[in-house]
Amino acid sequence: QAKNLIYDHPDICNVVEYIKNKFYFATLKNDRKEARKMENVEFFNIDNELIYNNFYNDFGPLNLACLYKLKLIYHNRYCCKLKKKLNDSINKHKLLVHCTSRNEEKRANAAYLIASYAILYLNKTPNEAYKPFIVGNELISFRLFQDASLGPSIYNIHLLDCLNAIYKAVSFGIFNFEDFNLAEYEKYEQTQNGDLNWIVPQKLLAFLTPSTENGTIYHPPECYINYFLNNDVVAVVRLNKKTYDSNSFTKAGISHYDMFMPDGTVPPKKILYKFLKLVETTNGAIAVHCKAGLGRTGSLIAAYLIKHYTMTAREAIAWARICRTGSVIGHQQAWLENIECSLLNAGQQYRLKYHGDSNMVLQHRWGIYSIDIKLENNERRGHSETDYPNNNHQNNYPGKLFHLYLIELFYLIQ
Repeated sequence: QAKNLIYDHPDICNVVEYIKNKFYFATLKNDRKEARKMENVEFFNIDNELIYNNFYNDFGPLNLACLYKLKLIYHNRYCCKLKKKLNDSINKHKLLVHCTSRNEEKRANAAYLIASYAILYLNKTPNEAYKPFIVGNELISFRLFQDASLGPSIYNIHLLDCLNAIYKAVSFGIFNFEDFNLAEYEKYEQTQNGDLNWIVPQKLLAFLTPSTENGTIYHPPECYINYFLNNDVVAVVRLNKKTYDSNSFTKAGISHYDMFMPDGTVPPKKILYKFLKLVETTNGAIAVHCKAGLGRTGSLIAAYLIKHYTMTAREAIAWARICRTGSVIGHQQAWLENIECSLLNAGQQYRLKYHGDSNMVLQHRWGIYSIDIKLENNERRGHSETDYPNNNHQNNYPGKLFHLYLIELFYLIQ
């Protein structure tokens, strides 16, 4: 009876059943912020709890942190609160309805969250997670995600592209929410802490260009060295003009490569092949940057994802943006789609040559922001930090003793 009343409720429409007789998704009518209460039904709306920090006209998809937790002190994250609600004895016989507003951007992100939840926690495939949005023979429409550029976007990312990206990332061990350091993710994506994000575990990290130039915010390479050394980053690739002395990295034992291309452009073939070969032949992680660490950086990393993780161009772009908001801009998106087939074929040939199976994609033991790998590495090294170049930088770089992460995370979830 309560189920039928949900579909007939005057404040909601486009009702979708995600867990039979238990969990629903719906759109609020007439600019309402919440639905009127019903017995044995709990309505909740998190549109204004999870906020996308846009650059220009971009509005999503929401990042990994938003998928991981719903409530940490004053910040809300998605999946844990929902799991708590579903498992709470008080709510055992209640029907739960996740409501979203009629705002197109909020609706798209809400649909992305609930469908991602279905993949991560209900063991659904992307198509199964997306199927509930088809009511009868009609698809509930959602606004397409766009890049972080000014004006209308000529290239869009579909909700299903995001879901496919998440599914493949989970399947290949690129991330694992059972072993994920949220505090590290949120801390180091902030500009004052380095503005860096892992995209591929133990292999590719995107970050903001260091700078020691006059007229810019002083942001020297030394700010990154401890974090890089503690996370086995063995090389840095610079794609923009020189704004710092690369010797700062090489003196610390971190190789440095210049692959310059003008701002806003797509990688020439020579640079694309040089970059892919470097990543494939380097034993360790590589940190990549252009000016902002978004366009040129995101394009090359996305190309690697297409080749080695069988992602389509749109899926690779989606994953890059889920990890690092704003990645891949303008015609760089179309460039990736134009070379998608050649990269997929190159990936098959690579796996056939080196692994004997063109369809085999290697599984990662640890995902991005893994806690376990840091504990293991610290045990192997016998310490948790390398002081370089001197202790005066200790409060200015993105590296801290790892046990501080755990203390911080423990504090946050109390």
